[in-house]
Amino acid sequence: MVPTLLWLMCGLTAAVLAAIRVQLVLLGQYPGLGWWALAAGLLAGGVALSLVLVVALRWRSLKGAGLLASAVLLSVATVGTAGAMRFPAHNFKSPELRDEWRQLHPTLRLALWVARLGEHDLVLTDLSRTPDDYATMSLSQPAGSAHYTHSDGYARAVDLRVSDAGDLRNWARQGVFLLMGLRAQRHGGTADHLHVSLPHPPSRG
Repeated sequence: MVPTLLWLMCGLTAAVLAAIRVQLVLLGQYPGLGWWALAAGLLAGGVALSLVLVVALRWRSLKGAGLLASAVLLSVATVGTAGAMRFPAHNFKSPELRDEWRQLHPTLRLALWVARLGEHDLVLTDLSRTPDDYATMSLSQPAGSAHYTHSDGYARAVDLRVSDAGDLRNWARQGVFLLMGLRAQRHGGTADHLHVSLPHPPSRG
């Protein structure tokens, strides 16, 4: 029982890393892929989980392995897409911020959903911005920002609240995003926060 559980945990970890990192590789070459990158990442994650489960369960039947892989791929695609589409209302700082969810890049949406599995009280404090927003916050206006809506129609950064968690939790949270291949920097501005973004500098739309 214990070895099977360990295999399952390894498989889920491999699935998450494959799903996010494959998307990042594709986006590095083709920044405008958006949902197509998400689909490819979920496919890669499903394949990774399927392979681990086939090895763990020692299935030698090609038919059985095929059925298992099909079920896993369908499950990963369904859960991953649902996670990227919706995020609980209480995890947003305000209702106005919740309305910006669909302006965030699908890859970041999936990464946030994964991070929330281990931290249900995660709070998003900022998503998309315009140059005027920086003036409103009395901040210098950057020539380019991952928070801007870019040529693919999405913002590529999100800020997370850190004041409701201790340093240990914030370091762990930052480590999770870095492990997935994202940028995760804790810095100030209007307030102390964790800035999470895609690693590739996109073109401004």
